[in-house]
Amino acid sequence: MADLPFQYTKKATRFDPWNGAADIYRRGNKSMNYNQYTTKKVGAFTLIELLVVIAIIGLLAGIATPAVTKSLESAKRRKSGSNIRQIVLGCQNFASDNYGVFPNFDPEADSDDREESFTTSEEAFNVLIPEYVDVESVFWQPTPHPDKQRPPVEDADLEAEENVYLFVSSMTNTSYTNSPLVADGHMDRPGEFNDNHPWLESKRAVIGFVGGHAEELILTSRTAGATAKTRDGRTENVFEEREIDDEGKASGGWLDTETDNVLLPGS
Repeated sequence: MADLPFQYTKKATRFDPWNGAADIYRRGNKSMNYNQYTTKKVGAFTLIELLVVIAIIGLLAGIATPAVTKSLESAKRRKSGSNIRQIVLGCQNFASDNYGVFPNFDPEADSDDREESFTTSEEAFNVLIPEYVDVESVFWQPTPHPDKQRPPVEDADLEAEENVYLFVSSMTNTSYTNSPLVADGHMDRPGEFNDNHPWLESKRAVIGFVGGHAEELILTSRTAGATAKTRDGRTENVFEEREIDDEGKASGGWLDTETDNVLLPGS
């Protein structure tokens, strides 16, 4: 029997071509190529597939970016509301120690100097530091104002560039509960927000009231000069003076004092 190129024994139960191929190779048939028994496909993106993936990623990013921006701004407004509530609480505690009067004077000043009126909100806020408000950081938040880009230095002396909130003076803890007391303060005139207001594009303003609560009110527009209106829309500017007629009916805004007592932060 001629020699077979494939090995065969009595104990073999099946034909094994792979072992036979190896045997041929060992006999000197170096032309045998093992790659002919195996095939391998290499996958890769085509240019069209790659462009489709890039387009999908761009579309998803375009959808997600406004939502993320809105969420971040909402978080900043909540932080501003927390700051305002802390300041209002400090004012209430001050009033408890000073015959119900909010910071309209410096209790440590001489009696003759107590008649001098504050001209900016930080002058009134300095009365609260550090006994009633122990950290100055609550008087600041990031805003577009170019001169108010850094948080306060904790030195018990609040400067104009460290304060972004307004204060309404000449009120007591028995004033109208919904009268504004502390609020976002970037205004050109009392109640009229300017371009440095951080929530102008979103038509929002955060305001703290005599009663101790703070709310987000809607602005009348997205442009400078916008005012904060009530939720029912009946009052276009809550910083207008509140008037009571002879029959006890209220009209006007919510401010339970003159608009001249709205102290804006210094520039």
